[in-house]
Amino acid sequence: MTPDESACDGLFRGPLPEGFTRRVFRVAPGLELDFGASGVPDAIVRVEEGGLELECRAGTCRSFGRGSMIPIAGLSVARLRSVGPSALVLVAVSRAPAEPDR
Repeated sequence: MTPDESACDGLFRGPLPEGFTRRVFRVAPGLELDFGASGVPDAIVRVEEGGLELECRAGTCRSFGRGSMIPIAGLSVARLRSVGPSALVLVAVSRAPAEPDR
C-alpha cells in the first residue's frame, strides 16, 4: 500500500477530522439508494463491496466496482443503483451538518 492509499483508507475507516461525518449504506442487488434522502450530495463515496451504477441527470451511466472512489459533489446524480449479484456497500464521507447558533 502506498502512502496515498493509506491516507485514503484512513478517511474511510479511521477517525475523521472534526467537522466530517461518515455513513455506510447497504443496498440490495437491483435496488437504488434514495439519493435525495441519503444526505450525501457533498460526499466522496467509496465502493466497499458490490457494484455501483451511477446515472447522471443528463442520462449518462457509469459503473464502478470495489475500491472505486467517486466525488459525488461534482456530479448531477439522478440515481445510485446496486448492480451485480451481491449487495452494494458504500461508505460516504462528507461535511458534518453545521451546529445551530445558540
